[in-house]
Amino acid sequence: MKSYVVFLIQNVLFGAYSLIEWFSVRDKLQAKVILLGVFIYLCYVLAHSIIHKKKQAAVTTVISFLFYFSFQSLFYYFIF
Repeated sequence: MKSYVVFLIQNVLFGAYSLIEWFSVRDKLQAKVILLGVFIYLCYVLAHSIIHKKKQAAVTTVISFLFYFSFQSLFYYFIF
């Protein structure tokens, strides 16, 4: 149950990342990659503080990352 809650919270955080990236259209790719790294680290720290297991926190973060950005690309494909 903790993993599911972490998964939902991380998807909200990745949504916030997408919103921030949308507002920073003029930024270079390097700045966007650094920002993505910061958000991934923030999601991992949040997961580790809730789950208290490093491996499970990392796996949950990776699954959440892949889930969100794969569905985001599908959404953009069908909408635009």
